[in-house]
Amino acid sequence: MATSWDPTTLGTEQGSTAIGPFTARWREAGPSGGPVHLLLHGVYAGASGYEWRELAPLLAADERVRVPDLLGAGESDRPDLEWSPSVLAGVVDGLIRGATVDGRPPVVVASSLTGAHAVRAVAAGAPVARLLLITPTGLGEAQAAPSGALGRVAYSLGRHTPVGDAFVRALSSGPSVRWFQRNQTYRDPSVLTEAEVAETRRVARLGNAKHLQLAFVANRLALGLDPEEVASTAPHVLWGSGQGFVDASDPDRWRAAGATVTEVADGLPQVESPADTAAWVRR
Repeated sequence: MATSWDPTTLGTEQGSTAIGPFTARWREAGPSGGPVHLLLHGVYAGASGYEWRELAPLLAADERVRVPDLLGAGESDRPDLEWSPSVLAGVVDGLIRGATVDGRPPVVVASSLTGAHAVRAVAAGAPVARLLLITPTGLGEAQAAPSGALGRVAYSLGRHTPVGDAFVRALSSGPSVRWFQRNQTYRDPSVLTEAEVAETRRVARLGNAKHLQLAFVANRLALGLDPEEVASTAPHVLWGSGQGFVDASDPDRWRAAGATVTEVADGLPQVESPADTAAWVRR
């Protein structure tokens, strides 16, 4: 198998999961017989399952790997919804429950903001074999509380006016993507490729993709977790300390809440050190 997956051929098999009246689409690869390893990407401008392009093929050598696009992103339905934490939580819950195959619940690997929503879904009863999180939000100040009235106004203005379209186009422009990935996301800026820039821009500008992205930028999707939720799910956390916007004290918050935390210097370990990340998932 190739060392990375092309965004249009993420795996050899395709399928979908119903989320209410909508459809989230995914691709799978790897041998069957064990639990599905469900890789849930984060939420940001131009987010999609492409985030797992380096890690997924390594895991699929031994495990059944499913890579969905979240509802509102990529090749999944992108409805004109007013996104909120409860809507995103429902999407994550539906994808987790839909990945139980032959009575075997999935191993869930979720990153960033989606990681926090995965904790809540599992704490509320979504079945998993293991819950693995990569640099999750939910316990620190970042992405812990939805924005107030100003955020609601900005989100409402952007959704159905040209202002929102212009903002997303600016956010997903080549210079913007390059600056953010090199200065805020990756510890090693040379990891960024022009293929990633092009795919991020393409996905960000798909029809109706702006609704989920604007909700994220306006901080309408933030989720503050109760430490008891973390304790009840006992997640394993891989913390990428190399990102420019993470709080250095967050790993200690996750440990105090009952998570097992491994810290690495990478900003995005699923891209910067995929072999090490795959080994961590298998452990």
